[in-house]
Amino acid sequence: MRPEYVEMKKEEQKEVMLNILCKFSEFCERNDLDYFLDAGTLIGAVRHQGYIPWDDDIDVNMPREDYDKFINMTKEKGGVLSEYLCVEYPEETIFPFLKIADNRTVLVEYPDKNPMEVGVYIDVFPKDGIRDASKKSKLVCDISYNLNLLRWFNVFSIYAWKTSNNVLKKTIAAMGRTFIKHPNVPLVLQQKWIRKYIKKYPIDCCEYVTTLVNGEFNKRAPKACFSDYIMVEFEGKKFRAPVGYDEYLKCLYKSDYMQLPPETERLSHNNIIYWKSEEKKSLFKELRK
Repeated sequence: MRPEYVEMKKEEQKEVMLNILCKFSEFCERNDLDYFLDAGTLIGAVRHQGYIPWDDDIDVNMPREDYDKFINMTKEKGGVLSEYLCVEYPEETIFPFLKIADNRTVLVEYPDKNPMEVGVYIDVFPKDGIRDASKKSKLVCDISYNLNLLRWFNVFSIYAWKTSNNVLKKTIAAMGRTFIKHPNVPLVLQQKWIRKYIKKYPIDCCEYVTTLVNGEFNKRAPKACFSDYIMVEFEGKKFRAPVGYDEYLKCLYKSDYMQLPPETERLSHNNIIYWKSEEKKSLFKELRK
């Protein structure tokens, strides 16, 4: 921790993420781009009208066409969504999706395994079409999923090579460095694979949608779930949710998502968070008034 860093409370982190979501939503509305609350954020809106009490992230998704437009628009602005908010693109990170981060903050991810410093952020996932429920369509997702695994294996191998004293970890790390010399090679391959598929099967020609970058064949949902949107409350603000959110959430979680999970499953991320300085913290508080 640098001397100028100031510890951030969890509630402050949630305020920062909500502010990013508001700015993202305003940008999308202003530029006629579709987006939807996703995953735990969508459950939070439906069940709690805000964050799931133990949750500490925000997920949204965009149809691929709008996702690509968002990338192009923000790149034209130098990767800046608004003052203090920066867009982190897949080719700049180890993640196959977008992150929008507040550059007044520091968030240390995976502090016990592979610490990475980023700003407090929200995740933006592209939604792609899946032609049908056939084995061929499953294979497309499986290839994407396995490239994702390979990416994580490679990230782990480089870190373990540098830091671990464990012989087994050292051996696995050496294997990773032998087969893949750069951590983003699997990510590049995955992006090319997906681009090739969606060019052949654009979402309009597909029966289902899914987060293809995560290879989620078993979490595919009927395309009709995203045919329109409704506005839902999240922490006192209104955001878009898919019109078929109920069916979509059942596809994601295979259970009664309105019921609270057992306490043993109510997990938060083990991240470390800071303001970059007392001045940055004060500036955020002042602008939020």
